[in-house]
Amino acid sequence: MPRTLPDAVPEWLPELPEFADHTIQGKATMPAALLLDLLVKAASESPHAHASASLTGPVVMRDAVFSRFLPVDEIAQCTFEIAYQDLATEGQPGAMRATLTSRIALAGEIHRTRTHAAVTLGGQATTVLLPQLTADFVLSAERAYRELIRFGPRYRNLHGAIQLGPQGGMAWVRSPEPAFMNPSRAGCPFLFDSALQLACLWGQRYAGVVAFPTGFSERVTSSPTAHGHRHCVVAPKAITPRKLFFDLWLTDENHAICDAITGLSMTPLASAPKPPDWIVHPHPSHHSP
Repeated sequence: MPRTLPDAVPEWLPELPEFADHTIQGKATMPAALLLDLLVKAASESPHAHASASLTGPVVMRDAVFSRFLPVDEIAQCTFEIAYQDLATEGQPGAMRATLTSRIALAGEIHRTRTHAAVTLGGQATTVLLPQLTADFVLSAERAYRELIRFGPRYRNLHGAIQLGPQGGMAWVRSPEPAFMNPSRAGCPFLFDSALQLACLWGQRYAGVVAFPTGFSERVTSSPTAHGHRHCVVAPKAITPRKLFFDLWLTDENHAICDAITGLSMTPLASAPKPPDWIVHPHPSHHSP
């Protein structure tokens, strides 16, 4: 069994106005990218940080899960903790598991505890080559946010023409203005969030579902940026009735890989509406302004 490091660490989550721009089914929800950023940042600042090899060189994250949505209107009522587990006894020297939980008081002196996110930090990184893709459908970012991903301005960070094809999708992403303050060693979380949006758009076009991230197998951030832009590439790996799986890459202007995510899982909500017909069955022009 992994050894639990002493004492879970209380954590404070801000209730920022920008979270109102990130809505799922009309409800403001804490983005998975920011929960992950919080875990990486907390681990870096933890007294147990020496247990994680991810604190030198590329930031390696594995077996991430985003277990439960965190509604923004519950943040002020919750107490949060981050617990750490040293995984050396499981044959993973230099790795630790970080888990974020919330506790909220209900009626009748009842408390509800939920796990929102967990990730293993440290370990050896693997390399996945960047694929060559072709597109058969071009979608403007403006229309994508107007009709497909109805986020507010702070989370509209795909830009220009979004290219989609059966083997994947490509788009430019950039961090919003003003810059996100004090990101973790993984860099600006808005860039990762935009990559997840590109995977969601591919799922709407080719799988006919609106899917949300639930975890990934591995993420290696070798060249993080606190503020800037990246080219994003997403490639589907498997489609099942309940999940979509992708690999993703964020590259710089010279096509060098800065961030690579493998085994991203996306799950459709049972109550989510279907994508509009124009994205699932586009007209022969293959272009949507």
